[in-house]
Amino acid sequence: MPAPDAPHELPPITPPGVRYQMLRVSHIFGPTVQGEGSAAGRHCLFVRLWDCNLECTWCDTAYTWAVTAEKAAKTRNGQRYERNEPAYGEKEMGPAEVLSRLQALWDVENRPTIIVVSGGEPMMQQRALVPLLEQLRGWGNEIHIETAGTIAPLAEFDALVAQYNVSPKLANSGNRLAKRNKPKALATLRDTGKAWFKFVVTQDCTTDLAEIDQIVEAVALPPQRVMAMPEGSDARSNIATAEKVVDAALERGFGLSFRTHVLLWGHDPDR
Repeated sequence: MPAPDAPHELPPITPPGVRYQMLRVSHIFGPTVQGEGSAAGRHCLFVRLWDCNLECTWCDTAYTWAVTAEKAAKTRNGQRYERNEPAYGEKEMGPAEVLSRLQALWDVENRPTIIVVSGGEPMMQQRALVPLLEQLRGWGNEIHIETAGTIAPLAEFDALVAQYNVSPKLANSGNRLAKRNKPKALATLRDTGKAWFKFVVTQDCTTDLAEIDQIVEAVALPPQRVMAMPEGSDARSNIATAEKVVDAALERGFGLSFRTHVLLWGHDPDR
């Protein structure tokens, strides 16, 4: 048995002669608590991937995609980020390197936890994720995927996922309808039996709730798996919007999700 301070050696996951597709990663952090949705408050680590197929005005991880003046102009603060920024920019990493980073944060081999794969939009990198998720699941970790629900899961990817945290975007996101609304992808996620649906609600909650009702009905989403989440990058605004929406959400059979990490740590990208 190695000494407590002995370096931990990860098992090789790359067979001789095999080259895995590289992952486009923004950053890896934890341990923390899952901040949103049905798993809020649970211990986890995050693998935040780079790039997104949507451009939400209120996005709190715009550093994963707003790297041009045109994209930055679509965000609320208009800030353009550098693709090569060391902390949160794009990094090409193989599965072994991601495992090593995770293991440095928490003993994911011997003390399994939730691994939240977020973005950006992680469903854009499903095939590249499979080898990483296979190893993490083999060690007993629970894989949660954060997605906007515009891309359906592949069978080999879905087999490794314990939960999808699906956040379909409403008109308040600033994305055009055809880009953000993909009923077939939402229905496929629904049919996995692993999906929870979380809708960001702004101060204009009446309009937002009407749009949520349309999506829930059109895609036949089970209301008991739907949660309204107040938008807000600080505790005060998050709670104020929650107070406005909670009764209407409960009447519909929906749950309510605070942004727990915002309540605890504010807008800290590493928590």
